[in-house]
Amino acid sequence: MSLAAALTAWRAALGPDHATDDPTALDALHRSTFPAPQRAAALLRPADAAGVRACLAIAARHGLRLHPISRGCNWGLGSRVPPDDGAVVLDLGRLDAIVDFDESMAWVTVEPGVTFAQLYAFLRARRSRLFVNTIGGSPHASVLANALARGDGAGPLGDRWSHVCDLEVALSTGETLRTGYGRFANTPLRPLHRHGVGPTLDGLFSQSSLGVVTRLTLWLSPLPRSLQAVRFSAATDEGLPGLIDALRALMLEGTLRWPIGLWNHTRVLSTLERRGDVPRQLAQRGLTHRWYGLTALAGMTALQGRAHRERLVEVLGPAVDTWNIEERTGEPHSGHELLLEQEPAFCFLQGIPHEESVRSVYWHQPASPATDLDPDRDGCGVLWSCAAVPFEGAAVLAAMRAIEAVMAAHGFDALIAVMAQQPRALHLAPLILWDRHLPGRDAAGLACHAALREAFTRLGCLPYRLGTAPLDALPPGNDDHDAVMARLRDALDPTHTLGDR
Repeated sequence: MSLAAALTAWRAALGPDHATDDPTALDALHRSTFPAPQRAAALLRPADAAGVRACLAIAARHGLRLHPISRGCNWGLGSRVPPDDGAVVLDLGRLDAIVDFDESMAWVTVEPGVTFAQLYAFLRARRSRLFVNTIGGSPHASVLANALARGDGAGPLGDRWSHVCDLEVALSTGETLRTGYGRFANTPLRPLHRHGVGPTLDGLFSQSSLGVVTRLTLWLSPLPRSLQAVRFSAATDEGLPGLIDALRALMLEGTLRWPIGLWNHTRVLSTLERRGDVPRQLAQRGLTHRWYGLTALAGMTALQGRAHRERLVEVLGPAVDTWNIEERTGEPHSGHELLLEQEPAFCFLQGIPHEESVRSVYWHQPASPATDLDPDRDGCGVLWSCAAVPFEGAAVLAAMRAIEAVMAAHGFDALIAVMAQQPRALHLAPLILWDRHLPGRDAAGLACHAALREAFTRLGCLPYRLGTAPLDALPPGNDDHDAVMARLRDALDPTHTLGDR
């Protein structure tokens, strides 16, 4: 193992400015929103897939580990920090091409460095009738990386991972894989059909380190001609089970095709202002109910939208304490959406990326910057604890009570988000926030995160997304999954250049 020899080879392959072990360059890789003592040994910045393959080959030859990142905005789950000491960070941010696009068939092919803001600007410049489902995180986050992590989004294709195809993957063996029909030269099906023929390999590269995905095709949604923003609330925790069950019924039958967001009142407050006298702030903001929700009804005609609205009011109305529906109709295109008010919630529904949701992680800071939000840089303590729960009212209420008890016991505000992407299971995302400048709060944040994971495990609510190891740990399995995965790793990454996870 020789880092010096490897750096010489990497500099020859990438150029001297794009392979470095300079401490100043590495400092940014070590900033995180929670204690992460792991240190990177070097930083590589290839410009294309050939450069990625060269980086992998050199690392394998010299027995070094690589940790790929795309844009490094994985705040609260690891940022840019590698999972172990001595790993070399493979920064894919220079691979930022929008490779191909088809308006009529509604797809776009992107590299890892393409951000949500960049893709929106691309669609806007073309006055496209399509949109990409955006996230509540940074507009500078990677579209490709969010899909691989199975992140949540808004819009009818909010379950982004279920709507991608034709992955191009570089392996540490020097091989390149194309999933689905991508492996065939003369077919128009590559961006149109996810699974292709025979065993599907896509899942091996989601939430994994078996290979480096250098591009993928993402399916887009038409902007609806009728869009109704639906807001609702439940005044008490006791009203939560009925609300959850009503929402499940609407998703199962297909009335609701848009993802649903549900937040407790303190989580809503965190998006509006910094922490002070919380009861007083809640009262001043009119946040007198416990739970607030947002979803959308969409159609290609006003008549279609009204039919969905009638059914939603019939089912949801008796289960909520307040509801409000704002409707717009017209002929939208990217840059001229139906809900023109620059309200963050409306932007979110229409695929318009923005930074406003990120301001919530500055809850314990005196203020947040006007632009260029960077929680790593600004000392924000942030940890997400991501768990799945059955889409069933009693199960959700039990999880909420567990979250609130654990967070209160560790001295944290219970900031809770619930996301519904599909009708049978929900995603819970309690947010642990603190000021990293205050002594003892880092340790308290980690302890709270561990306690939440234990409480979720007791309830059978297992993670749907993990942070950088060893932050999260899974309970032991009762099958041969680990042994099979170990054999797959030995086949796809025999030198363990990309890690053991």
